[in-house]
Amino acid sequence: MSIKFPKISPYGDSAILVDYETSGYSETVHTRLSHLASMLRSQDIWKEIVPSYKSLLIVFDVSHLSLGEATGKIEDTLKSLNDSPLRQGKVIEIPVTYGGEYGPDMATIADASGLSKSEIIDIHSGEDYRVCMMGFIPGFCFLSEVPNVLQHPRHDTPRAHVPAGSVGIAGWQTGIYGLGSPGGWQIIGRTPLTLFDPSREKPFLMEAGDTVRFIPSSKALFS
Repeated sequence: MSIKFPKISPYGDSAILVDYETSGYSETVHTRLSHLASMLRSQDIWKEIVPSYKSLLIVFDVSHLSLGEATGKIEDTLKSLNDSPLRQGKVIEIPVTYGGEYGPDMATIADASGLSKSEIIDIHSGEDYRVCMMGFIPGFCFLSEVPNVLQHPRHDTPRAHVPAGSVGIAGWQTGIYGLGSPGGWQIIGRTPLTLFDPSREKPFLMEAGDTVRFIPSSKALFS
């Protein structure tokens, strides 16, 4: 798949947005963004680099770089992408207890899809998912596209509290709650792993560009 050169535009007076044109989620585009983010981080001149599904926000220090200089460095890095090996993120296995008290919306997905609980588990855990971006709370992982048969809208009214580690579906994507918070995703399971811990040397268990593999597991993991 050929990819058009992205649009590069100012984002305020100290940031630049690199935005690819896509029609929906593109693994090829996100792989390219992950690689671009990795290369820019290695330059050690940027204050912050924030990836999303199809764009990358690069924040720079205006006391060290002008907008023109920052744009030029980003353009040069983009042009060199084709000449360097693509970044391979970590593969992280996530144990998940599906259904029951840990997956209160499993019945909703089953009714909408016509699948049994075991079929939903097999389909959901049978894919490898890319970590596309982190947000809206610390540790929340927005993952790549879930198989069509499992896609389902968010709740019309969000829950007041979704436990940390909950695995959900919202529209075409799946994701994991890093902390307990309000949320409207369809929750089908939960992992006992701690995705965000500010006391760890590396607070986040994963980052954009990594790959998640869900492993169906017993609820004994929570005891």
